[in-house]
Amino acid sequence: MHPYESEAIIYLSSGTDDPFNQAIVKKYSFIQKRFRKETGIPFIYLPKLLLDKGFQRMMSYNHPYISNYIHADLRKLTEEIKKKYNIITDRPAFVYISQTDDEGYCFELVPPIKKLSREDLSKQIDAILEKIEWIKNKNEIREDEDSGIRFRMGDNTFSGIFSEDGEEYGNDLADANFNSAAFKVPRDLMKSINELKEAGYLSKLIEFLEELQKTTRKLSRLRITQDYKIYLMDYEMKEVKMSPLPKALYLLFLKHPEGILFKELPSYQAELMNLYKNITLRESPDKARESIIRVTDPYDNSINEKCSQIRIAFLRVVSEEIAENYYITGRRGEPKKITLDRELVIHEHTSRLQGL
Repeated sequence: MHPYESEAIIYLSSGTDDPFNQAIVKKYSFIQKRFRKETGIPFIYLPKLLLDKGFQRMMSYNHPYISNYIHADLRKLTEEIKKKYNIITDRPAFVYISQTDDEGYCFELVPPIKKLSREDLSKQIDAILEKIEWIKNKNEIREDEDSGIRFRMGDNTFSGIFSEDGEEYGNDLADANFNSAAFKVPRDLMKSINELKEAGYLSKLIEFLEELQKTTRKLSRLRITQDYKIYLMDYEMKEVKMSPLPKALYLLFLKHPEGILFKELPSYQAELMNLYKNITLRESPDKARESIIRVTDPYDNSINEKCSQIRIAFLRVVSEEIAENYYITGRRGEPKKITLDRELVIHEHTSRLQGL
C-alpha cells in the first residue's frame, strides 16, 4: 500500500486467455520493483490488490458499507476502468494513471511467440518507462521557491494549500473553545488515520467498485446493548469503545436530538447522573457527583474533553466522513447535537433510557 500517491500503473487483463496473466503473477515482485525504482509509481495488479491486507484495512475504515468486494467481477471492473479513461483495446495492457491530468495512458503488450521470459517482459517495461518519462516531463510540476505555489509547465493552472486564520477565543467558556478543544486528535490516532488514507488512484478504483455493486455511502445503524456497549451494526458490528463518563454524555445527547446549549448543561446534571450510574456501579457517589458537576459546568473545559473522547472513539473505527454523523457537533452559540437520524438508533434497554 502506498497511501499518499495519486498515480499508478495498473495491469489490465484481456481475459481468461491472457498470455501475460501467469507471468504477471510469477514476476509480480520484479515488475513492482522496476516501476517503483524507475518512476516511484506503484504497480497494481487487481486480483492481488483486492486480497491485500492493507487495502482491506483501508476499505474497512473508509468504506465499511461496501461488502464482498474481494469477489468483485474483475472483467467488469476492467471495463469500468477502460470506460473511465477512454481506453479501447482487447489486448493485455499496462495503464498509467497520471497524477497531473487525471488521464489514463494505455500501453498494449505484445504477446510472446513462445513462453514469456523475464527478458521479454523487461524489454516491454523499458519501452513503457520511456513513454511515462516523456508524459511526466510534459506535465512536469514545478514549485516557486518564493511563493510555494505549485504550477504545471505548459499551462496556467495554479494550485496550493491555503488556510484561513481560525477565530481565537478566550478560555472562559466551554462553548467558545468547542471547535478547537473538542476536535483534537492524539498523535497515535492521527498516524493511524494517515496510514489508512486512500491514494487518488485507489479512490478511483473504489468508485468503480461502488458502481459495480450499485452501492453508495450508507450510514450504519447504531446499536446500544443491555450492558451499554455501542456497535455500528451494519459495519461488521464494529464496537465504539468509550469510558463510562463520555459514554453517559453520549447517551444524553442521543436522547436530545434537538441539541443542548452548553450554557444550559447544569440543568441536565440529574439526567446525566442517572445515565452514568446505570453504566457504572463501581465509582463512589461523591466522586461521580464531582465528575458530573465538572462536565456540566459551562465554564469548565471538561465537556470539551469528553466530546473529544467521543469523537476519537468513532475515529478509531471509521473515517471522519462517516464518524461526523455520530459524534457531537455544533457551531458557537448554538445547541450541540448528534446529527444521526434517530431511526438508525437501536437500543436494548428502552425502559432504562426512555426517550432515546
